[in-house]
Amino acid sequence: MKIFKIKTITMRIWMTFTVMILIIVCSISLLYISAFRAFDENEKIQDLKTAHDMLLKNSSTDKPLRFDKLRNLERSQSFIVTVKADEYEMQNVNQNPVGGGPMMHDSDMRKWMIEYLSKAGNSDKEFKEYYKGIKVLFIISHASVGYGKNTYLITYMPYFVDNNILYQVGIVGIVFIIIGFFTAKIVAGHISKPLKELESYTKKIANKDWKEPIQVRSDDEIGSLANSMNIMQKQLKYADENEKMFLQSISHDLKTPVMVIMSHAEAIIDGIYIDSVERTAEIIKDEAIRLEKKIKQMLYLNTLDYVLENNVENEIVNLRDLLYKMVDRFKVFNCDIKPDIISNTINVFGNQEKIEVAIENILENSLRYAKREIILRLKREDNSAIIEIYNDGEHIPEKSIEKIFDNLYKDKKGKFGLGLAISKKIVNFYGGEIRAVNREVGVSFLIKCPVYNSTDLL
Repeated sequence: MKIFKIKTITMRIWMTFTVMILIIVCSISLLYISAFRAFDENEKIQDLKTAHDMLLKNSSTDKPLRFDKLRNLERSQSFIVTVKADEYEMQNVNQNPVGGGPMMHDSDMRKWMIEYLSKAGNSDKEFKEYYKGIKVLFIISHASVGYGKNTYLITYMPYFVDNNILYQVGIVGIVFIIIGFFTAKIVAGHISKPLKELESYTKKIANKDWKEPIQVRSDDEIGSLANSMNIMQKQLKYADENEKMFLQSISHDLKTPVMVIMSHAEAIIDGIYIDSVERTAEIIKDEAIRLEKKIKQMLYLNTLDYVLENNVENEIVNLRDLLYKMVDRFKVFNCDIKPDIISNTINVFGNQEKIEVAIENILENSLRYAKREIILRLKREDNSAIIEIYNDGEHIPEKSIEKIFDNLYKDKKGKFGLGLAISKKIVNFYGGEIRAVNREVGVSFLIKCPVYNSTDLL
């Protein structure tokens, strides 16, 4: 058996409001009826007490006091009980009750009330008890003065709830429920309308329709959601455009070495080649190495986030030793790399291989643009290690200096590279910063990362 489910949020809001209003109205009605019943009951017992006291002062039982003319006492009746040994005598007090019915003269009920004489004693006592399913209010008082010894006056009346009040409360409750039902529909429509607009806008985003942002008409939670969706739309649009540019750029960058390899391979097959077969083979090999490097960078960048998040092989890395080893290794390619490293040990915490890749990529970039020298510096500022890689090459244009670490940046020669983007991602992951600064002569790449302290892992 399938459980009935309301799918639309409009109906959910509508039903929720309606149910809440129904519960509130019913609760208020029940509370009102209970409060009215308690008030009505107390009011009638007080009026009954007043009539009872007046009968005690009036020793004559022949002259009616006409309490039955009062609305609260129209069913009231009184009688006198005189106790003699194990017997008792009952005497009516003439009040000419109106509409009392047979029960008012029910001798069994009067005998039932006489059983409460022992509980009353010599003082006035009020009782609210049930007789045959009907609540009876009665008062028992010792009435020896004016009536005789061992005489008691009992005044009583059956208590019935005024159903008119119940009907009135029910009608008012139904009116409020009907009003609330239509009010809930209006409120639900008002709330769901912007949500439907957001739903439509989300579908447009899913279909890459970036033409118009959604209009933010309020400052509430829905307005904040719309604003957030506009921000998401801009970011997705930017990512989509970057993806297209990335595919165009990388396809062109990969296509060039492939074309070179194919043309030289065909030249060898046709017997038409530059200089010699060996020279042509070297060109093919160089282009293949270049192509392989670019492919490896692409794969490395695409998997870097996962590798960084899931690599648990972090350790304490001595930057001083690491940089000296890198200088020794790179001097094979360029002897103009000059270290300017302080003697004190500076440690950072992370994966040594990844940190080494981040620094190597910047060194390779500096080697490409340096004219005569590269300086590698290391120093400490407060709780940060500062690595500076300086080259005396040309300045980076100010409009491009913030973009060189983007995935899609091309240099002025149109060359596409991912090395700096990889470096930035690694440095940022370990809580560091990386930036490029134009010096008076040349360019410095600055890497700032937190220094490891022995208490950091406690």
